[in-house]
Amino acid sequence: MSSDYPTILLAGRDPDLLLLRSAMLAAAGMWSVRVRNAGQATQVLQFVDCDLAVLCYSLDEIDREQLTTALRARPKTVRVLEVAAGDDCCGAGFLRKVEEALAGFPSMAHAIVEPRHPNSRMIR
Repeated sequence: MSSDYPTILLAGRDPDLLLLRSAMLAAAGMWSVRVRNAGQATQVLQFVDCDLAVLCYSLDEIDREQLTTALRARPKTVRVLEVAAGDDCCGAGFLRKVEEALAGFPSMAHAIVEPRHPNSRMIR
């Protein structure tokens, strides 16, 4: 799937939260794919190049670690944004965090998952 619009992987256990976040991203012109665990995310990542992975606080630690490992194994860098409880109680605040992560502002540097291969490039 190739697009001029950013593609966001939304990972979390709460389907209502995922749907709400997906709707906010769509309204801002971004594609999103919703997954409920690391297994689903790994399957999706075989077919979809994502610009950003948003990890919800509702993911358990095992899924979070497995998903992070899968993202690091990708030949292209995928930025990761971890969402804490309350980060998306304001839609504009959630979108701002996503846009900052996509832009790679220095304040978000801690949220970037580095590629395994040194010659990998950013998506887009």
